[in-house]
Amino acid sequence: MMHYRKAQNVEQELSKGDLPFEDCLPKPPNDFLWMHVKGGTKVSNVIDFAQAALNKNEHRCVVWSGSGGGVVKTISCAEVLKRSHPLYQVTRMAYTSVEEHWKPQMDGLEEIIVNRQIPTLHILMSLDELPDSIEGLQKPNTATDFWEGNETHPNSQPRQKQQQQPSSAGGHQKKRHRSGRTKGGQPAKQAAEEKQPSGNGQG
Repeated sequence: MMHYRKAQNVEQELSKGDLPFEDCLPKPPNDFLWMHVKGGTKVSNVIDFAQAALNKNEHRCVVWSGSGGGVVKTISCAEVLKRSHPLYQVTRMAYTSVEEHWKPQMDGLEEIIVNRQIPTLHILMSLDELPDSIEGLQKPNTATDFWEGNETHPNSQPRQKQQQQPSSAGGHQKKRHRSGRTKGGQPAKQAAEEKQPSGNGQG
């Protein structure tokens, strides 16, 4: 592929009939809000839009869909929304077809089109109760496996480093004074006296 350059990706456009929720979509099937999340999507904007739709009762069900760089943001959107509304949740994976177009950089070569199947995450969230028979059903006020261990609880506080307690009431440590000693263990004063001349030295 050294003589080609990547031109564009053409992703298959999904319809509501392509969503993997045949057993849990509302009736009629078009009565839900479908949010497409991409890598550049601003989470706060789509969250505000979905919350407003639920609060106004315009929709009772929301479906989040994202692939590639949008998968992580899709999970984030679902987790934020369920904090403000008691929602039943079903999470499923599917695949989306993507065409990669490669343009030749030399004469005599033809354009190459590569078909790929990329994983796509779909999260259905409903204000209305869903049957327990639905596979992968998650009821309100429960944590999802996608987020377990990564969520920061609002009441959690950083652990403070334990301070060392002072050894005395005044806050200062007492130093133990050691009497001066020579290397051999003899008191320094006595050693000094022995080194001085006695005054009776002979000439």
